[in-house]
Amino acid sequence: MTKYHKTEGGLWLNSEKTKPNQPDKTGNLEVSREQLKGLIAMGKKGEKVKIKLAAWDRKSKETGQHYQYVTGEVFYDLEEATAPPPPPPPEPALQPILMDEDDIPF
Repeated sequence: MTKYHKTEGGLWLNSEKTKPNQPDKTGNLEVSREQLKGLIAMGKKGEKVKIKLAAWDRKSKETGQHYQYVTGEVFYDLEEATAPPPPPPPEPALQPILMDEDDIPF
């Protein structure tokens, strides 16, 4: 089954920022079990492992603080990722060896 697996998180102003090279915002994005399975499947197939991110500016209802609401999506085909490898091709059939009576040593 082909699916986008989506989770969410947020970025808030970095109140601990004391130097210009520190991030302006910090936060987190949770990774679900389904996303982790997809990321592992991508890595095993030799593909780039990535999470697609999207962000929206929002204001917290509780604190009134502005933040960025973030979602992360992992796209993978679970059936393809868990499908067993195809069976090896059959070996060619053995051909009978034809011999004359004179070729038999006894």
